[in-house]
Amino acid sequence: MNRTILAILLVLTITFSFGQTTQTIELNKEYSNVNLDKTQNLNYILRLEKGGLYAISVLQQGIDVKLILSDENNKQILDKDSPNGQNGYEKFEYSPLESKLFHLKIERLEEDGNSEKGQVTILVKKISKAEIQLREKNKKELEPENKKTVQTLDIDHFWEAFDNLKKCKTRKDSIQSFQTLYLDRGTDGLLDFIEARQFTAEKFVNTVARFPKFYNSIRKNTYEVKNAVPLVEEIVANFQQIYPNFKPKKVCFAIGLVNTGGTVSDKFLLIGTEVSTSTKNIDLSEFNNSAYSQQLASGDNVIQKIKNIIAHEYVHTQQIRTDDKNAIRCDLLYAVMQEGFCDFIGELTSGSQINLVAQEYGDKHEAELWKEFKNELCNESIKNWLYNYSTVKDKPADLGYYIGYKIAEEYYKNATDKKQAVTDIIEMNDPIKFLQASKYDQKQKK
Repeated sequence: MNRTILAILLVLTITFSFGQTTQTIELNKEYSNVNLDKTQNLNYILRLEKGGLYAISVLQQGIDVKLILSDENNKQILDKDSPNGQNGYEKFEYSPLESKLFHLKIERLEEDGNSEKGQVTILVKKISKAEIQLREKNKKELEPENKKTVQTLDIDHFWEAFDNLKKCKTRKDSIQSFQTLYLDRGTDGLLDFIEARQFTAEKFVNTVARFPKFYNSIRKNTYEVKNAVPLVEEIVANFQQIYPNFKPKKVCFAIGLVNTGGTVSDKFLLIGTEVSTSTKNIDLSEFNNSAYSQQLASGDNVIQKIKNIIAHEYVHTQQIRTDDKNAIRCDLLYAVMQEGFCDFIGELTSGSQINLVAQEYGDKHEAELWKEFKNELCNESIKNWLYNYSTVKDKPADLGYYIGYKIAEEYYKNATDKKQAVTDIIEMNDPIKFLQASKYDQKQKK
């Protein structure tokens, strides 16, 4: 029998076994703007060769999805769902142990708030030998940096990609610049950052195009992290003195999308250097005097701001991540404690307050803020108090940080054993019980 006919029959057989809606998918071909809704998943068949390395990427466009890869017998191999909501990429790579047909399902997530329908763009790409060799070369070159406790090489790589934009003639060239010169050469820390904040080359092209004055003016400040090793060592030494259960982590300074000063992964503090080194001397005209630009403009001491963000994020790495099973669930209070407690302990170790704008406003309106907050105390939604730069009006954003800070401050002030108080604050896992113990509410009633 003709090999082409045999292949077609095999595909038809597998298609029937997976269901009538299954379609074949070609490698290295982009399927753009494919409609997806809650009534039907997208099912594809693809043939992968033994030993090959394949990159599967699905761009979510207004709908949150999960990817499921199965073999020809419908045995699940893996599933992928990143915490990036309804927009952004779901990606994974896979190398099969044998050549055969595989099944890729794109499934709408059944979650509150997810759109009823949306679109996805799908690409299954075979990674070439040249690309694999380049990866190995980059990995080898990064070995010395990846051994360091404080990684800053990603700063150089970002600006190399940024400068290379002058040579780019098309948007595709610009995307390639950020991909090959920055993201593909990422340290272990940047790889964690990419995963945590869903960095893509496309997003960097869009953001740099939107904020060119900001990026050009922040450049000098970002190089200050090249001298950050003693700053990190100072914070660590101070932390060890006040918290006996301290566990050290590595620190990675990278350039992000002007949307995060810092976050953490299992092994790293991940610092968004373009945000954490911004001061009032930076060109922030592209932010239109927003609540976010006011935060970016706070302070004028770059070194102190670096210490502040390191101290804050270091507390996050030490915090207990699970609630007490006997605790009353109180989402909003728990969230503001997690952030505000980092501000308080961070101030003990860095000598300065990270959220100056919220602190200044809060000190003038403390009683009324607490009254407002108590009315929402255990709400599931945190939108009025945290991460609300795009929606807040007539007052600073992130005032929940201030509330959490003041609760920790009151608890610490009333404690006779200050070292134990630090441990209690960091290891808090029952927000209602801690609030009662802090006596902060009683103070506000006086």
